[in-house]
Amino acid sequence: MTWCEACDRDFDLGLLTENGDCPACGNWLADPKGAGSVPWHFWLVLIGAVVYLGWRALQGIYWGLQQIG
Repeated sequence: MTWCEACDRDFDLGLLTENGDCPACGNWLADPKGAGSVPWHFWLVLIGAVVYLGWRALQGIYWGLQQIG
């Protein structure tokens, strides 16, 4: 997050213009190299969901095998 003193608010890097300027007033705020990146907590939730669903799939397969045999 970057803070614009003129607008008195913060902006995500993805909201900045392609030059790194504030979309409201046009002041330069940051270098736009990392614009549009996914936050780290998204990846944490994604990994947790994959692990959980993988475990539930193994439990379902195990349950199915018990029902057959």
